[in-house]
Amino acid sequence: MTASTQAENPGRSFTPRERALSLAAVIAASFGVGLAFGIGFPLTSLTLEAWNAPKWVLGVAGAAPAIAVMMVLPFLPALVGRVGAVPAIAWGCLVAALGFIALSAVTSPAAWIAIRFVMSAGIALPWLVGETWINTVSTGGTRGRVIALYAIAFFSGFAVGPVLLAILGDGMLPFAAGAAATALAGLPIVLARHLAPDLTHDKPIETRAALALAPIGMIGGFIGGFAEISYISLLPNVALASGTGEADALHLLTMLSIGGGLLQFPLGWLADKFNKASISMILALAFVALSALLPFALGRPLIAPVMAFFLGGIVLGFYTVGLSIVGEQVSAKDIAAANAAFLVMYQAGAILGPLAAGAAMSIDPITGFIATVSGLMLLSALALYVFSRPKQ
Repeated sequence: MTASTQAENPGRSFTPRERALSLAAVIAASFGVGLAFGIGFPLTSLTLEAWNAPKWVLGVAGAAPAIAVMMVLPFLPALVGRVGAVPAIAWGCLVAALGFIALSAVTSPAAWIAIRFVMSAGIALPWLVGETWINTVSTGGTRGRVIALYAIAFFSGFAVGPVLLAILGDGMLPFAAGAAATALAGLPIVLARHLAPDLTHDKPIETRAALALAPIGMIGGFIGGFAEISYISLLPNVALASGTGEADALHLLTMLSIGGGLLQFPLGWLADKFNKASISMILALAFVALSALLPFALGRPLIAPVMAFFLGGIVLGFYTVGLSIVGEQVSAKDIAAANAAFLVMYQAGAILGPLAAGAAMSIDPITGFIATVSGLMLLSALALYVFSRPKQ
């Protein structure tokens, strides 16, 4: 049995209807998980800003979720293997929901950061299990498109979070909304518990060993982390440095998000029909080309939004294609550890990219950003090429 075939065997047989309902449940849950992230990040920055916390505290608070996820991910596959998919998601959502309630009761930045750390460790469970569920239940012929739908749901929730926060305003409502969104994220999974894949096993491999199971997919996770978070975090600042107005700069971020959502399904279709490693290489080269042209587009109000739209599709595309590669190449018994390794690589990129690009922008806010993200992408493309070459 090949790894690809094994990855499609969740330990039970699914009828087409059961498979569709199982995938629909986890895709619906991913929207709630994304919404929890989308509320938590701006709520943190706005609250600490209102408390007049130092800027370095804002930076620590922003990095705490990624650090928490990276720290706990290596241990989660074993936990999921012992308790199963549904309890893991339910407990993770509960921890994060209680975290939102706890945040409403504290007035200390240190306590806030500590709670955010714990709740982010909790939300890592449904994030990991959701990806493992998707990769286990989906089939090779449609995996790319299914993962595209999963990514669209997750990042749509992420995008809705700040909008919802703006509507709710101050007071207890944002915390209650965050808690409700996180708790309800587990509801589709509980309702579809009889359609859950069997993720229990005795001896999961270590996350470090899992990195070698699908190196091209892991590189895609790293690229997705640094490219996506660098652009989401710093594109408005790059635009402002070019003389673009604040409203137009934020509009570019909106177009980046819209492109990220709308272009995932076509990319997932391509991943199902063609070689996924080749698609990753093409995306890498397109990213470098569009990034190099970005400074010339920023002064042109008709061109810049279109470029941001396509950049959004590309940066999120690495996540979609990379995760589908992991599902294609890794056996069912190792898929949880492989997905954990994928998320570790994503978080590593999400931390490194903005830090490196932000430092380079202190020298030149436009050229520094472009040079950093393009340089990281070229190095990653070289790694993709090396690992995609046929073994002698």
